[in-house]
Amino acid sequence: MDPNNPRIIYAAIWEAQRYPYKLVSGGPDCGLWKTTDGGDTWEDITDRLGFEGTLGKIGVAVSGADSNRVYAVVEHEEGRLVRSDNGGRSWQKLSDDPDLRRRAWYYMHIYGDPTDADTVWVLNMPQKKSIDGGKTFFEVPTPHGDNHDLWIDPNDPERLINGNDGGACVSYNGGITWSPLHNQPTAQYYHVAADNRAPYWIYG
Repeated sequence: MDPNNPRIIYAAIWEAQRYPYKLVSGGPDCGLWKTTDGGDTWEDITDRLGFEGTLGKIGVAVSGADSNRVYAVVEHEEGRLVRSDNGGRSWQKLSDDPDLRRRAWYYMHIYGDPTDADTVWVLNMPQKKSIDGGKTFFEVPTPHGDNHDLWIDPNDPERLINGNDGGACVSYNGGITWSPLHNQPTAQYYHVAADNRAPYWIYG
């Protein structure tokens, strides 16, 4: 969603099939759509991304500093981060850093800085940041790997909350340091089961 205009929304469609021992990611239904009227009508802008062949999962973000600046990280045989400077009408291919799209079925989360259009974050096993409009990225370490979510304070982008497999951690200095994870009983659980013979035993 455009932080400056909630009627402008970009929506990525992901076609995937999960089997017991594999996941098939991508297909003809994958793509990127845009609405300017709050979802009453949608326009397919997939072809404008500039990729030929089958697409997979797509992460998309609008910069709070410039509504025309839109970033997308695209799963594809030649996947990479792309950027639009005109609200999705055209795109340029930028970083092909494989860490931006590794294990795409888990990640592909991307966040624009609310005050600087050239700053963008991409979450994956590592958390990565670009300050040159998506051309290059560097890692911003967190207390735990497998980064899934990021909140950036719209009034102070130095204040961040990162959600990862170990829980949630807070930074007040743009990710230089983070609060610890050992002060909270949180972790990632794929399955939970109770032992019927001893109902107070919970397995994660």
